[in-house]
Formats: sequence, C-alpha cells, structure tokens
Amino acid sequence: MMNKYIRVARVYPAILGVLPMCILLAMCIGEWLSTYQAVAGNVKWITWMIGGTSLVSLSVGYLASELFRETSKWLFQYPLFRKDETEMPTTKMLMWENAAMSPEYHKEIAAKVKDTFGIKLPTQKEEQMDPEKAKQKIADVVSQIRQNCRGDELLKQYNIEFGFCRNYLGAGVWSIILIMSLGITNIFCDWLSWWAIVIALLIQLLLMVGCYLLLETRGWSYAKYLFATFTGTYKNK
Repeated sequence: MMNKYIRVARVYPAILGVLPMCILLAMCIGEWLSTYQAVAGNVKWITWMIGGTSLVSLSVGYLASELFRETSKWLFQYPLFRKDETEMPTTKMLMWENAAMSPEYHKEIAAKVKDTFGIKLPTQKEEQMDPEKAKQKIADVVSQIRQNCRGDELLKQYNIEFGFCRNYLGAGVWSIILIMSLGITNIFCDWLSWWAIVIALLIQLLLMVGCYLLLETRGWSYAKYLFATFTGTYKNK
C-alpha cells in the first residue's frame, strides 16, 4: 500500500494533470458514437464515458507519475533551485547574507548542527570568501537535518505540499502537449468544438501558474518549519 506522500504528492497530481485530457477524450467518444444524441441526453451514459476514461487515467496516472516527476524536476525544480539544491530555500536560509534569519537564530542552528552531526557550518567570513563552497556545505548539512527530523508529521505535510505543486507542473506540461495534439488533430477531424479545447487548455495553464507561484512559497514554509523542528523552537512555543 502506497504511503501518503506517494499518494498525495505523486499520484494525485498525475491524475489531476491528465483529467482535462480524459474529459476531452470522453467528449470525442461521444462524437464517435453513432448514438450520440441518445447518449447526450442520458446522464448515466455521460457519467459512464467520463468515468471510464478517468479510470484509465488512474492507471496511466500511476504509471506516468515518475515521468511527470522527472519532467517537473528538469523543467522547474532544477532551474529554480539547482540540481545540487544549493539554491533551495533550506540552503538560502542558512546563508549569512540572507536577512530571513536573525544572526542569533543562525548561531543557534549552527551550534545544534555542531552538537548533533559534528559539522561546523561556514562562518560569515568563509561564506564571503567562497559563497558556492558555503552553499554546497550547507546543502549537505540540510540533507542530514531532514533525515534527523523526518518523523515530524507536520514537516511531512509541508513536504507533501511542495511535492504536489512540483509534480503537478510536470503533469501539466504533458497534459498541455496532449491537448495541443488533440487540437491539431481536430483541425482535420473536427471531433470537438474549439471552445472545449480552449477552455481545457486555459484551465491547465492557470493551474500550472498557480502551482509555480506556490512552489517557492511552499519551499520557504518547509525551510522555516524544518529549522524550527530541528532546534525545538516550534515545540517550545
């Protein structure tokens, strides 16, 4: 049985991503059927058509979730945060140049890192001399902090929200490609009215824009709570 992260952050975005395409395909099936007029007036059969294609989308969505995840990583996560995670909010927050964290809180985290892992975070002077090296060291430390705090349920929820937004972007890319392909085919076959294709495309684009805007916001929220959990700040409030 799949865990909550795989179900909510991987499978659900895949299913939602292909759902607009499935609805369009259901409408195409209606056009292909010679008894379309009878079917169009029968709610039961319309539900069957959309439900049937949605059931297929469940299978395809599960199998394609890895493809969508990798697509979102290469097109969105890596350009935004880099593959080595040196531009992730969790890394940026521990940089001395970042004003999101007070010097006192930074020192508290550094002391906790030293006590827990025996690793010394870069000093302000070391960071100024070689920022890239400092980022890489911080990224390595953050991976250990994540492992240390992985049992926290609220932290898992933040991680799921970030994963959902990221993976939906990958699903959205492939959905748009399929919708546009259907639109090109529609030029020659005239299966659907153009308003249905345009609306499906606009809905998908708007959802992608929303997830893209939320991606970094969710990343910063995750970073703040990660360090609060690590230092015990959240629990002490």
